[in-house]
Amino acid sequence: MIVVARTAVTAFVLLITQSMEAQQSNPPGEGPPQPIPWVQPWRESTVAIGEVKDAEVSKPDGKTEKKKVFVPVGTGVLMLTGPDNAPTGAFLVTAKHVFSDPTKKWTPTSVRVRFSWLDSRPVDEYLGVELKLENGDSKLWIAHQDAAVDLACIPVRFSSKDLERPKGTAIGYSSIATDEDFFEGAAVAVLGYPGAVGPTYWTKAILRYGIVSWVSPSNPTNSPFLIDASIFPGNSGGPVFRVPTGSDRFGNFVLSGRVAFLGIVSSGPLQYFPAVAGGKEITVPGEKPETVLSQSLMSLGIVEPASRVRELLDQALKKQK
Repeated sequence: MIVVARTAVTAFVLLITQSMEAQQSNPPGEGPPQPIPWVQPWRESTVAIGEVKDAEVSKPDGKTEKKKVFVPVGTGVLMLTGPDNAPTGAFLVTAKHVFSDPTKKWTPTSVRVRFSWLDSRPVDEYLGVELKLENGDSKLWIAHQDAAVDLACIPVRFSSKDLERPKGTAIGYSSIATDEDFFEGAAVAVLGYPGAVGPTYWTKAILRYGIVSWVSPSNPTNSPFLIDASIFPGNSGGPVFRVPTGSDRFGNFVLSGRVAFLGIVSSGPLQYFPAVAGGKEITVPGEKPETVLSQSLMSLGIVEPASRVRELLDQALKKQK
């Protein structure tokens, strides 16, 4: 039990994020444009992917009532394909296991998507927009052609009614990282919706900082890499981006630059320790006694690189033709 204290014909038109370039925003007639926080377009490109569950919601008088609530299961990123000035498609990209994970009996036919600009609404009031993953016997989402790559995408066409505003925001190809952005020690930021923080914080993507802690010595830009940042269930599918702070790959201090999309969170590795009570390991008796193990996160994250995301999107475009 969880305790917590549609569609018009209009196409979903996406705005391309312009990395660290100055962005301005102010309603007409209300003075000069004001700068937008650099993280805003990245946060607006990040969505919560979840399901609707029954819950008991606490009221101000202390009583509870049964309501439906949005519960995040993962994170996704809205992305555009093709040139920034003439995009050819819009997709929601996430980790493949967010759409389907038979090992955990997770094979939904649809999910719910919550947009970040509606994050002022509690999870028991705004349940997000339904996104169908299947149409009869046909699967609507596309997995990366390499089964070992934990990536999937689905074409999206949300209406202005779904968005509750004229346009949305997405990451364009121009924001994808280059080889120069991949190096151990690079400063990174991660956006995601970890479920462990509780319903109060499910409404808005949580921002975490870290560094790239390991890249493949033989194939750094096309192999999964590790980041030193706490990753929890719900972060899967969230974006990782290079932040131009700290030093570059040669040790020079960085004073400016662009934010670059590095990849998609796949998972957070677990480590196992013998459970201990009274200074002794706990074992399960039997013919072959087994030690009880407890698990904990390693404060590391496995990330599928942006080059693999680009491959997936190119693959999806070919499938649509």
